[in-house]
Amino acid sequence: MESTLFSRLDMFMAHKGLNDNRITVQSKIAVGTLGKQRRSGKGLSYDSIVKILRTYPELNPTWLILGDGEMLTTGYQEPINIKNLNELLKQQEALINDQHRKIELLISQLDYIRTLISENQQMLQRLLQK
Repeated sequence: MESTLFSRLDMFMAHKGLNDNRITVQSKIAVGTLGKQRRSGKGLSYDSIVKILRTYPELNPTWLILGDGEMLTTGYQEPINIKNLNELLKQQEALINDQHRKIELLISQLDYIRTLISENQQMLQRLLQK
């Protein structure tokens, strides 16, 4: 089977969980354009391809148009999911709070040790003065 622009676009859509309608809406292409062009056996216009590529920067233009290379551009990172980011921030905040508690405990212990040392030095000085 020959790989066409539409077959590659379909692969990308499957990868992203998209359909024709979602791509047209997100890319601001006239509704029905993808279906109409598919049925006619024609390719997409330059403007439609550019709109799709601008909407999905992870889509490798060379792969989409020529079928060369990988589907996704190298070095592209998916946007961070806000829900996951919030969860990560909560975990980091809990870790920081735990570290603060440990630091406070260590400071208390250090103060106690300093007090003991001071008392012992005073006691030693009194013993030495006798």
